Amino acid sequence: MASSLTLVANPGSASRKYGLYAGVDLRASLHFEWLDEKIICTLRMGESQTPVATSLPNLNAAATQVLDIFFKHQAILPAEHIGRIGLRIVAPGMYFTEHRTVNQHFVDTLQHTRSRAPLHISATLEELKALHHQFPKATIVGASDSAFHASRPDFSQYYGLPLEDAEKLDIKRFGYHGLSAESVVRQLKKIGKLTPRLVIAHLGSGASATAVYRGKSVDNTMGYSPLEGLIMATRSGSVDFAAIRALKAGLNMDDARAEEYLNNQSGLLGLGGSNDIRELLKHKQKGDKQAALALDIYFFNVQKAIGQMTAAMGGIDQLVFTGTVGERNPLVRELIASRLQYLDLWLNAKLNRAAKQPTQPTIVSEHAHSKPVLVVAANEAGVIAAHTKDQS
Repeated sequence: MASSLTLVANPGSASRKYGLYAGVDLRASLHFEWLDEKIICTLRMGESQTPVATSLPNLNAAATQVLDIFFKHQAILPAEHIGRIGLRIVAPGMYFTEHRTVNQHFVDTLQHTRSRAPLHISATLEELKALHHQFPKATIVGASDSAFHASRPDFSQYYGLPLEDAEKLDIKRFGYHGLSAESVVRQLKKIGKLTPRLVIAHLGSGASATAVYRGKSVDNTMGYSPLEGLIMATRSGSVDFAAIRALKAGLNMDDARAEEYLNNQSGLLGLGGSNDIRELLKHKQKGDKQAALALDIYFFNVQKAIGQMTAAMGGIDQLVFTGTVGERNPLVRELIASRLQYLDLWLNAKLNRAAKQPTQPTIVSEHAHSKPVLVVAANEAGVIAAHTKDQS
């Protein structure tokens, strides 16, 4: 009898990521991304990394290549097949705050929600269509990026809108990066390092801060959509509605154009001219005042967000940096932590410099007089694989 494997799919606006799991053990991963006007594909198996030739016309076609690549490189053996697929779901609405097996009702609900957040849901719908076509017999599970935040108290979930209207229209602060936060909590629990009051700073292309009290989410800086909260690589973060209205009028934009502008042309890109924080740091060192201002605004916002999450729990026992920037950039961690010493958070310079994308939770704080500060690699795919196994 053929052995069943799990495929994890994580579609983004400029990338597609796939993980192949035997149970909850990662066997191989694929990463498709736009680079220099073409799609680049990278296969990882264990410690090895292999570029894979591809002539895909667009990212929506990435799913058509997954099976062939895994078979060609013997990640999937002849007696094995993909029986389950876990798909990351980033969508507003109470319906999407649970992990669910995908059926026609799920697809219809996602289609209906598309008009509320078209930029975030369009890629998911395209990926779902491609996966159904490529793996017609596989069970697909929608892994909610908001489910981890469903434990928050009611007062953390509502805007200051009339309750009747908010309930009728399903408008709440759903929160996101929940799969990342859950992966951090799982890893810390496993090694006995989870403290009662934890703040997780997920810093990557998207950015957020999450307050976790005794392993459960209390608050998250993202809201109805992942646009709210921190300034990000290309996202504006929170902006006053009156300012957005003025922006639309001044630049003659409709709602769709304004949403695209706030999601893809703002943030660090709009402020400093680059969505790569490494480039902005280099420009700042060369005396670029615009890059320096963009970074100051970014770090100030992260400082406030960590303080906000600390206040939500009445204190902080531990800070974790995760996400591609949080995991890989010691200077970013240093510049943020230097603003948090009033919370008794002090980095050890040597430990911090040495922590460049560690594979295990790594302490980077001063042991003598600081609360623990750790770098933890986000493992969203592993959490998705676990929930997919539980649901199917």
